[in-house]
Amino acid sequence: MVNVGREQSSTHSRGHVSGSPDGRVHSSARGRQAMFVDRIHAGRLLAGNLQQYVGDPNVAVMSISRGGAVIGSVIAEALGADIPHIFYLVRPIPCASLPRLSLGSVAGDGSVRLDNMVAKSLGLDMSQVLDGIAEIDARLRSEQMQFERPIPSPESLAGKTLLVVDDGMEAGDMMREAIMHLRHCYAAGAIVVAVPVCLADLRKQLKRHVECVVDVVSSVCVGSVARWYERGVRASGDERRVLQRLFVGPSSSRRRSGFDFE
Repeated sequence: MVNVGREQSSTHSRGHVSGSPDGRVHSSARGRQAMFVDRIHAGRLLAGNLQQYVGDPNVAVMSISRGGAVIGSVIAEALGADIPHIFYLVRPIPCASLPRLSLGSVAGDGSVRLDNMVAKSLGLDMSQVLDGIAEIDARLRSEQMQFERPIPSPESLAGKTLLVVDDGMEAGDMMREAIMHLRHCYAAGAIVVAVPVCLADLRKQLKRHVECVVDVVSSVCVGSVARWYERGVRASGDERRVLQRLFVGPSSSRRRSGFDFE
């Protein structure tokens, strides 16, 4: 069970904030105070907007960062004991000559999405591209292995509704990579993006590529995700305990630092 501490049911912000019947908050605030006590508080609020998935055996929660893993843990518990929670890291394959160009993506389960046509059209040395992929894959696998639950096979997730969770979206680059990777490598029945705070324009863009985007706050200006949490990148005591249950084999320095979200 996740220790959620005392229930925090209120949010606060400078500037205009308006509620809506769907349980989301629309914010035009540019200078703002934090709206969430911590990621456990944000997870509880977000889970309240995901009630249609309670007890659904066809649902799996996929967290794509450590901050997202705290929120995903709260959501998975709220949806039911049999809802699997997966830590799923996806990173882009960079192009050395064009740093902003992604050649595809690699995930912590060893799956790869590579745009061969783009790589060949740029005249890239494929052996160097593959070496770069192997390096990213090794790094992600090392991180992935610290998550205490096993990575499910693509077959076990076929046809399922995947709730892809993060602790917020600034530009949404990592979320977009995760969506494209899951579309290419998994036969998901549906993909639902679930984040506490999302840029309003980004929300509209993502809805073209997924079945649904669920959030708590839809803001015209997100800025740093850490600004929406009272402790920023510093993990609260409850968050540390959740992370220590979710991850095994961390370095002693990481354990002492409390798994801060950097």
